[in-house]
Amino acid sequence: MATAEILRFSPFGPGSSLRSYSANRTTSPLRTVEREMLRSTFNSQYIRRAQTLEFLIEETKELSRLTQNWDSYGAMPPGGQAIGAAIDFLVSGGGGDLLPVRALPSAEGGVAFRFAGGDKRALVEFLNSGSVEVMLYDEAGSLSPDIEEFKDTSEVMRAVHAHLTR
Repeated sequence: MATAEILRFSPFGPGSSLRSYSANRTTSPLRTVEREMLRSTFNSQYIRRAQTLEFLIEETKELSRLTQNWDSYGAMPPGGQAIGAAIDFLVSGGGGDLLPVRALPSAEGGVAFRFAGGDKRALVEFLNSGSVEVMLYDEAGSLSPDIEEFKDTSEVMRAVHAHLTR
């Protein structure tokens, strides 16, 4: 009975691999590919958005470590319901094409997302009580008179988007 011998072909020579080849040469194909991937990744809005979203989710989860009186003024730490609602908002794309700049603890007890656009700012708070509050203002701190009751987070985001883009 005949046996078959499997031959491995390497364009980099016998017993070599792309890794060993690239380790020995400064302009290896692997380094060129890595450089191109990094450049295209850096310019990718999708990847930057995904990384920002991941950071915001982790930042929101970290708020669960706060304790009572975290601000030395007696503020309650964000509760599980507020943290869950805030993460659901981020994951579901509740911000549409907008992403918050930061996730912060709310002095009212909950999670606050800060949005910015030009000289306009917005704060969306998911409170421990289960309610969602919105504050629209500018860099000088002047509140927008357009504050109203919202039925759901999609209405909140429409109002935030309209405020930041006018």
